[in-house]
Amino acid sequence: MMDTKDPKSSLKIIALIWILIECNLVAGNIFGFASLFSVLKEKGIYGSKCIEVLDETNTKSKDCPGRTIEYQLAFALGIGFYNLPAVFIGMINDFFGPRSLKLIAIVFHLISWLSLGFTVPGRDWLIFFHTIALSLAGICTLLSSFSIAAHFTQNRGLVTALISGAQLAGSIWYAIFQVLIDNRIVTLSTLSFIWASFAFLMLGSAFLFLDWRFPWIDSKLKVKATRQEIVATKSEDKLGRHLTNPLFIVVTLFLSCLLLTISFFPVIWFPWLMYLTGGNEPSTIRYTFLYSISAVASIIIAPLCGLIVDFRGSRGYSQKMLNISVLQTLTWIASIALCIVCMFNSISAALTTLAILLFSRTMLVAGSQALIATVFPPQFIGSLLGVMWTIAGIISFATYGLVRLAKDPQYTWRAWLVILILCLIMGGHLVQLWILYFRSKKMKKDQHLQINAEEMQTLKSSNDI
Repeated sequence: MMDTKDPKSSLKIIALIWILIECNLVAGNIFGFASLFSVLKEKGIYGSKCIEVLDETNTKSKDCPGRTIEYQLAFALGIGFYNLPAVFIGMINDFFGPRSLKLIAIVFHLISWLSLGFTVPGRDWLIFFHTIALSLAGICTLLSSFSIAAHFTQNRGLVTALISGAQLAGSIWYAIFQVLIDNRIVTLSTLSFIWASFAFLMLGSAFLFLDWRFPWIDSKLKVKATRQEIVATKSEDKLGRHLTNPLFIVVTLFLSCLLLTISFFPVIWFPWLMYLTGGNEPSTIRYTFLYSISAVASIIIAPLCGLIVDFRGSRGYSQKMLNISVLQTLTWIASIALCIVCMFNSISAALTTLAILLFSRTMLVAGSQALIATVFPPQFIGSLLGVMWTIAGIISFATYGLVRLAKDPQYTWRAWLVILILCLIMGGHLVQLWILYFRSKKMKKDQHLQINAEEMQTLKSSNDI
């Protein structure tokens, strides 16, 4: 993975482990927010949205579709804000350094968890502060953490995928919160304040392993040494050239459309399971816990995506294009399968989607980010990932409209049909990706033929002499 003679090799490993733990704890929590629905219900959050109804025996009960819609809206907004501002966040990372971005992440992290800690009936709106600030803290933490990959020149794809896997597995924590709270071990407010204290962990990584664009308080693990080097690099290579690269455009569009599968799924999971179980809330909670805890498998699946991207990467651009094409094709097939299975209203279909989602989500997120980190220059990774995730974020706001389309869980297939059509359209971009691969292979073959011809000509000239 690195040169063992490098005196900083041990520090690099420590930095990577620290970053992985940090990303797991704070960078991907938003994607498991559905596990808190039952906890928020017990706390009476948005209980004012419930109405009393009489059944056939004149027994009063509460009907609370409005409350669930508020939870879903907070969830959907959180997912949208995870991606939407990424272009600005990425530019902050590139122009001011990952340490500056990590300090910004700390501010949002504190706002998020303190908001949740003080959420009570009457201050229900703090839930929206929590999800939005949580997402901003998560994307800031994630993009700043990718700078560590620059130290692992031969395995940038693998390291980026490891970070992505740790981030995706972070959604398990809300499920653990749910178990602890249901068993009366701890309260939601206490857990919120504990998580807020992880700001110290983030502060440690910011000053120990990350740098900024100011000539003071440098870390021992330095990525970009001087401002002059940055200017020199930018004069030779421009961001605009990479933004217009066909490969970058293909990957961005591909990610943006297929991301709807993994942004819409967690939002409708809880009400869909309530419908499938006939309103059996304990069963729904168990299935939701299974859904959230299954994300831990991302820690294993994500490195496999990185290994695919890095496989025989030393052979050149053509081999990298083959690796990318294979991974993106597998991702597309998994996403199509997810959309189709989700159209069936049965418990077995729901459990099947969990297995498919584990692979499709991890391959899409970890694979796309590993691709960008591997193929493009490290000095532009923040901006490129930022642009990619912002475009994906804009499109992911369609989740709000899809939720409205699937307001009745019985008709969630309508929303999945829309997503399926978009995924099928993205099949055209896969064709373009494979064309790029075969072109690069042909170009490499032509270069070999040209070199051989020149060598033969040189040999012939020497024999004539």
